[in-house]
Amino acid sequence: MKKITIVQRSILTVTLFLNSGCFFGYLDSPTKDIQKKPTTHAEIIKPITQQPKIIMQTTLPVECTDDINSPNSCQKKLVKPKDLKPKKVTTQGGEVHKLKSIQGRPITIVERKNGFYFPQHPKKVVMLQMFGKNCSHCIKEMPIMGRLYSKYGKDLEIIAVQVENKMTKREGKRLLSRHNIKYPVIPGDDATNLQYNIQSTYGWTGVLPYTLIIKDGITEFTYPGEVSYNEINRNIQSLLP
Repeated sequence: MKKITIVQRSILTVTLFLNSGCFFGYLDSPTKDIQKKPTTHAEIIKPITQQPKIIMQTTLPVECTDDINSPNSCQKKLVKPKDLKPKKVTTQGGEVHKLKSIQGRPITIVERKNGFYFPQHPKKVVMLQMFGKNCSHCIKEMPIMGRLYSKYGKDLEIIAVQVENKMTKREGKRLLSRHNIKYPVIPGDDATNLQYNIQSTYGWTGVLPYTLIIKDGITEFTYPGEVSYNEINRNIQSLLP
């Protein structure tokens, strides 16, 4: 009688266990757990490795901008009438600009209707350039100016006017040395009247560099902005005998 009771109790316990669903849940749980939770190291890091790569973009410095108020501006502010100095006028009606280069050379430039006359260089082709000491395009063009100056010697004169912010004598000498400049450079604050004339006569907007090629008092070519050696060289040759 006692054995029967034990058996009955065992059968009853098993029946209750099976009916509870825990047994079948236990059988199903390993499969469900694998689907829900990764169990290998590779599976654990998979979501991380699949994240989109972050590409760091480096912004290149701007060489030159059209924003006249930017420190990297390709242009200078135009000269206003209030910035002009008392004029010295010739009998022919053109203004005479008595200037002096950083190197100490006196330079006279006389205004003409179609260009400029240079008493110190009556038979030469003259390149008159407005440039800036911090203008990247101007600095790139300096080796071209130096190459042309060496090539044409007695037939060509280059006169450059530094038209950006005022430059001290020390800064001027450093500029000449750093870029091996042999041609005369005039401080722009001494040549405001000359700049104003170029603005009003040629429509110069302040873009840098700005270069004029002049022969016999007539402006033959103008270059707003940077120009190649080949183009300038070809145009100079066209003006020589």
